[in-house]
Amino acid sequence: MLKFLGTTMGIIFLIGLLVVIGLLALIF
Repeated sequence: MLKFLGTTMGIIFLIGLLVVIGLLALIF
């Protein structure tokens, strides 16, 4: 259960990071 939760958080974090990088790329 804990491992599953950690994996889910990791995936959400990576997606969020990609979105932020994408927005910065569009702005600059």
